[in-house]
Amino acid sequence: MAVFGETQKNGRRSNTAAQPTTFSDLFMTLSSGEIWTSGSNASLGQTRCQQAIYALLARARYAREEIESLYESLAGIAAQAHALSDLEALELASQIMLGLPVSPHAKHLARYYQAVCLKRKGEFEAAQQRADLLLEEELDPRLRSLVLQTKAATYFQVGAIDQSLRFSIEAAQFARDCDATSLVESLRAVAVIKSIHGDHHQALADLEGLLPIGCQISRYEAKAYSALLNSYAVELGETGQVEQALKVVSRVASFASLVPEISDTIPDLQSKLPTRKHSVVVIHRREEPLAAPQANKNQEAKRLTPLACAIRKTQRRFRSDRALSSPSVTTSITVRNPAREPTKPRAP
Repeated sequence: MAVFGETQKNGRRSNTAAQPTTFSDLFMTLSSGEIWTSGSNASLGQTRCQQAIYALLARARYAREEIESLYESLAGIAAQAHALSDLEALELASQIMLGLPVSPHAKHLARYYQAVCLKRKGEFEAAQQRADLLLEEELDPRLRSLVLQTKAATYFQVGAIDQSLRFSIEAAQFARDCDATSLVESLRAVAVIKSIHGDHHQALADLEGLLPIGCQISRYEAKAYSALLNSYAVELGETGQVEQALKVVSRVASFASLVPEISDTIPDLQSKLPTRKHSVVVIHRREEPLAAPQANKNQEAKRLTPLACAIRKTQRRFRSDRALSSPSVTTSITVRNPAREPTKPRAP
């Protein structure tokens, strides 16, 4: 039905029959996301009502751009809140994203964040149901990997280890070519499950293989990198390399607020350190009996060098010769007492 083709203006027929615009065509354009603007579709022959409609469409175009910009901003905030484990901000941003007039495909990301919130609040069954509904939709590989990873985490929390392993492997397959962070998280979960089953050496080898990718994502995904190093340190400790494990986990100790497991890993590794004891070596020496003085002199003489013996003999000979050559002089000292002397005759 041509709505605008027969419209009259001031009693005259408008000249728009050459390009009729139907009611259905207008709203089909709106639903496809391409809104007409007054500058591209309006002509001088259009009626006043047509021009008013196109003006409204032009304003709606700008409003749609604002809505899309708001959605992208909220998606960025939600991603940051997810990385920082800010549950309240993540839940608020995802609720606003669901309320915006955007396409159903765009709302899949918000529903994924809702499933993450349910998992972190401990509502594992509700989180699994939300993940199952999302997996029935047509999701891009990256988002499907994230949803599978969330579902695997819920099964792990309830103790269904084998089912968690299956979904973790499937998540890694979807993330292999599109999301390095999701790939690291999925394969780390696989290594942790191997460790639970007692295969620590294989788990350690798997985690060592993920370290190069972890170094690449460490610049923008500190949480995933810290979780990887924490699991690697745990397996080092399980294989007896405790000191090296402490060096590894100390590199990410400042991110314990993002990965709470780090706070448990450090004291557990410290308790495995061997106790260092100081060794004291006691040497017992055999006591020698005390020798006679003559024996001591003989031993001392034996220890003297030939030159020292010659010098001593010369000194003894010199002393004996000097004693023989010097005569014994007896010195008598008479003390005179004037009182006892006889009186001499006086001079005349």
